[in-house]
Amino acid sequence: MTRLVLPILRAVAIATISSLILASSSFAQSAPQIDWNKIDSEALDYYRAYLRFDTTNPPSNTAAAIAYLKAILDKEGIATETFESKPGMVTLVARIPGPAGVKPLLLMSHADVVPTVVANWTHHPFDADIKDGYVWARGAIDNKAHGIMALMTMLALKRNHVELRRGVEMMVNPDEEAGGDNGATWMVNNHWDAIDPAFAFNEGGEGAPDWLGIKGTTFLVAVSEKRVNWLHVTVRGKGGHGSVPKPDNPNLILINALHRLLEKQPPIRITKIFADAMDSIAPLEPSPASFQLEHLDQPGVAQAAIAGVLSPYQIQALMRDTISLTMLNAGFKVNVVPTVAEAGLDCRLLPGTDADAFMKRLRDLLGPGDFKIEYIQRPDDAPPSPTSGEAWDAIKRVVASDFKDARVVPWMTTGGTDSRVLRAKGVPAYGFVPVILGEGEVARIHGDDERLSIDNLNRGIKATYDLTIDLCAARH
Repeated sequence: MTRLVLPILRAVAIATISSLILASSSFAQSAPQIDWNKIDSEALDYYRAYLRFDTTNPPSNTAAAIAYLKAILDKEGIATETFESKPGMVTLVARIPGPAGVKPLLLMSHADVVPTVVANWTHHPFDADIKDGYVWARGAIDNKAHGIMALMTMLALKRNHVELRRGVEMMVNPDEEAGGDNGATWMVNNHWDAIDPAFAFNEGGEGAPDWLGIKGTTFLVAVSEKRVNWLHVTVRGKGGHGSVPKPDNPNLILINALHRLLEKQPPIRITKIFADAMDSIAPLEPSPASFQLEHLDQPGVAQAAIAGVLSPYQIQALMRDTISLTMLNAGFKVNVVPTVAEAGLDCRLLPGTDADAFMKRLRDLLGPGDFKIEYIQRPDDAPPSPTSGEAWDAIKRVVASDFKDARVVPWMTTGGTDSRVLRAKGVPAYGFVPVILGEGEVARIHGDDERLSIDNLNRGIKATYDLTIDLCAARH
């Protein structure tokens, strides 16, 4: 009897465990099969057409581009709404509803792009040429590809009649590249009831190959970002003839003050987000880097790491508040000393930095002079998104499923995104664009010859769909 019972019990146990494993995955077993070749071909046409709309910010006129996306969604019977904050600044919201009382998933992107110097481009920035397997255009990465990934996900859900346990929304807004006051921030402040999501996915985190020497792909998923603190500095002096050098020349006063300020960048401060990220990758690094990454809070260790494994400037920018001189303006004629000199400072504050104390330190370092400091954009406070729970776990599952030899690391971006206004409302927002970009491709963002490979677009579409299915499709 025992000989018969034990194998039966063992078989039952194995079957039970297997069923639990299958149930624990949020991928709906009833999800339809997708013809990805057909989806990818259709998406490429939409992508190139979307890129040809010149949505440069300023002026961030997105009306025509939004009308184009809206027409595609309307044809499929997907509910859409548009909202205009200022003439030409139009936001699109599309919805596939789920059960009542369950907040939806929001797929965010922005339609505006930064300016270009056309003469510096190999391909015209608004022609969306295809060459060498890439689509070349301003906005190819930042951020129109992400909008197309969301669009194709919405189309696939609708066409295949996917039963949802949670609704899905798509929002495409203007003005991200100028701070978002007339885009996502305006939507949150004036039309929150039009979105009100459970969680959101946005730009801000891609896959990096062999990041910090670690073999494979590391997805740096943004759960927070440095706080934008843009400043306009003006100093007055004594104007006069250029042939007579004098110490009250406002250019001289400003240059000396900026030298004092910039030679003393704020001290290193290791945030919890940064420490957690380094702890997660430390076991993958050789010694002594592995030890350094696990003990950054110990005296001298962070400096040693900066000289080695943490030498990239984009990494170091996450270890302190930063001050960058980005604009200088003074004078109107070579032989005339002006009365006013101006500078623009791009300051980025770590989470937890006292903004008032930062400003006091900045004023003290500028020193004596008739300085006027004005905010272009004030820093805001938003809590980091959690690195556990439904949305975070879904990201990890999709990365493991769709990308070979890939891992997920919680990250903080140096640049600002629209995610901060969602986080300030208590909504977990994650910077996650499922593409893999080497350093050379990342350098093209906001630079010349921005481009995205067609392979990256295709894998991003599938991963976005898979992530949405994981979080929103009904389980059976």
